[in-house]
Amino acid sequence: MAKLTYNALLVFEGEDSKKLIRVLEAQKDACNFCSKIRYGMEKPSIVKLHEAFYGRFRKEFPDIPSQVVIRAEQEILGSYKSVKSNRHKITEPIEKKKLSMRLDKRLFAYKNGIFKFTTFEHRITCSVKPYDRLTELLSQYKFCDPLLFVRKGEIFIALTFDIPEGIVNQTLAVGIDVGCRINAATSEGKLYKDAKFNGERRELRFLKRKLQSCGSRSAKRHLKKLARKEHNKNKNFSYHLANKILADTKADTIVLENLKSIKVKKTKYQNKNYVSQVPFYQLREILTHKAALYSESGIKKPKTVIVVCPAYTSQDDSQTGKRDGLRKGRRYYSKSGQVYDADINAAINIAKRSKLPCSECFTLIAGQASVSKPIVDFRR
Repeated sequence: MAKLTYNALLVFEGEDSKKLIRVLEAQKDACNFCSKIRYGMEKPSIVKLHEAFYGRFRKEFPDIPSQVVIRAEQEILGSYKSVKSNRHKITEPIEKKKLSMRLDKRLFAYKNGIFKFTTFEHRITCSVKPYDRLTELLSQYKFCDPLLFVRKGEIFIALTFDIPEGIVNQTLAVGIDVGCRINAATSEGKLYKDAKFNGERRELRFLKRKLQSCGSRSAKRHLKKLARKEHNKNKNFSYHLANKILADTKADTIVLENLKSIKVKKTKYQNKNYVSQVPFYQLREILTHKAALYSESGIKKPKTVIVVCPAYTSQDDSQTGKRDGLRKGRRYYSKSGQVYDADINAAINIAKRSKLPCSECFTLIAGQASVSKPIVDFRR
C-alpha cells in the first residue's frame, strides 16, 4: 500500500473560516498548556499526564470540544517522544507556534465533496478548491486522518490517500544503488548524477555548520531558512530522479536497499555528515507511490517497489556471487580479472536479492557506462 499526500485549499461561506481558526487557536493553547505539565513531570506516563491535564484544562475552558483537547494531549505525547528518539536535550517546555491539527472521525466528516468540521457552536461545511488531480484522487481512493493547517491566513487540508499497489505481474526486477556523488545507479547500466545539485547541497551543509557554531539569534533565524531550502531542494530532486528512473527502466519491480540505520553513528566520534546529506528514505517513499500510479502513453502500468537487506552488496561479485573481489573507488576488480563499475555491480546484487529475474547489463566496465542526468529546475 503506497501513500500520497495532497494539500488543498478549503473554500468557506461567510464567517465559517474564522470559526475554524478559533478551534485551531484553542488547540494550540491546549498543546502549550499540556506541554508545561508534561515538562514538569519527573516520571511521565500517558495515564499520569491525562489525569494531570485533561480535567484541569476542561475546568478552565469548558467551551472547547473535548476531542480537541484529547488531540492536543496526543500531539504533545508524540512531540516529546520524537524529541527523545532524536536524542535532543529539552531545556524548556515544547511550544507550539503554528496553527495546525490532525483530525479524526469525531472532528470531521466527508461526503460527496463536502467537508464538515466541529467548531465551538456547531459543525460548519466547506469544500475544497477544485483541482483535476485532487478530484481524480477523491473519486478513486480513500484518505485517512487529514491535517488542517493555516498558511498566510488561509486554511488548507492535507489529505493522505492510501494507493493500493494492485496486482503487478512481477516478472523482471531492476536494482537501484543510491549514493552520494552518483545519485543513483541501476542494474541496467544507467548512472544518474547531477553535479550542480550535489555542489549546492554541500554548500548549504557548509553554511549550516557555520551558523550552528555561531549560536546568535540572527544565525538561528537564518538556519531555519536554510533548513527549509535544503528540504525543498532535496524533495524537488527526489521527484525528478524518481520520474527518470521509472521512465528509463523496462522492469516492473524496483528493488532498493533498506538503509534504515545507515545514518546512525556507531561511535560518538564517527562522522556521518556526508551520508546524512542524502534523502534515502524520501526517495524510497516517492518511488513507492509514483510506481503504483505509473502510466505510459496514457496506459496505466503500475510497478512495485520492494526493499532488501543491504549487507555486502558492494563487496559481492555480481557475476559469481562470491565475496572474493576488491572495490577501489569507482571500480570493482573481480577475481577473474574483469573490472566492473562498482555502483552498477552493487545494483545488480541488489536486484538479484529479490529472487526475480534481473534486468542487468553484463558488459559494463568502469568508466564506460552511459550517464543520464535528470532535468531539475531548482527555481521551483
